[in-house]
Amino acid sequence: MIYVPQVLNEHCDEVWYCAWSADGSRLASGSKDNTVMVWDFHADTKRLTFRKSLEGHSYGVSYLAWSPDGRYLLAAGPEDCPDLWIWNMETEDLHLKMTHNAEDSLTAVAWHATSDKFVCGGTRGQFYLCNLDGTLLKGWEGIRVNALACRSDGRSVLAADTHRRVRAYELSDRSDIADAAHRNLAASAETSRGNLIQEEHAIMAMSLNHADDMVLLNVANQGVHLWDIRARTLVRRFRGLSQGHFTIHACFGGAHQDFIASGSEDNKVYIWHIQGEEPIAVVSGHTRCVNAVAWNPVHHDVLVSASDDYSLRLWGPSSHQG
Repeated sequence: MIYVPQVLNEHCDEVWYCAWSADGSRLASGSKDNTVMVWDFHADTKRLTFRKSLEGHSYGVSYLAWSPDGRYLLAAGPEDCPDLWIWNMETEDLHLKMTHNAEDSLTAVAWHATSDKFVCGGTRGQFYLCNLDGTLLKGWEGIRVNALACRSDGRSVLAADTHRRVRAYELSDRSDIADAAHRNLAASAETSRGNLIQEEHAIMAMSLNHADDMVLLNVANQGVHLWDIRARTLVRRFRGLSQGHFTIHACFGGAHQDFIASGSEDNKVYIWHIQGEEPIAVVSGHTRCVNAVAWNPVHHDVLVSASDDYSLRLWGPSSHQG
């Protein structure tokens, strides 16, 4: 039985995203109110307490990514934002505000496994690999990126682009590794050359599992799709949620990442088992669109949602109610 032990109302505008640190001890939330709020999670009470507000994001904060080692937090803005903020989460001070070009749109970010570099991109055609000082290490021309995810082996990055496809790009030599792979598949259609995944509608968000073999896509007007990226096959279409053209984020969760959760435009949180298309739980409480969900990576019975109703909600087991 899922219930709401805590509603967090500290933000004063729409909450666009939320993300846990890898050790599950801290949560970061990003809002249209131009702040990132940092929260401490208390495992004994299953509650969050407000820690700090990281300010100065003049375009709002629509995406966040903790470095794997928990030392840094990347904050990206909406489509018209050319800047990235890198926060040092040990000192809780701004490490760097990165702007390569005022015409850039840097809305998607993902950390390399080593925590010393990251990829970033946006829908205006920027796609970069950078180090912690903001130095451009590599760049790909003209690739309009909606979402990014670095592979766990550190060799490549998955990019969901505005052509409704997901491709893999080698981080060492800039080549599109999917092209080489497809050259060895004589039966592959010419139109799919280079693609790991091809959807029929726009890919709004992407989430890669820890095993590095499955990816969740929030697809406009379709909902949440689960893909096997090694076999390049669509495994499942999850039903129930409302997904139009807003950016809604889904995530993997549970001890073995065998559960899926997603926000929805109908103000609810949907939860599925990875083996079934129908939701096993539909959780109400928010009064506006739920933009993002984040499953605690250590405490597997805890899920947080972020909504346009200005709030975060922490969902947990009824045994901790009180």
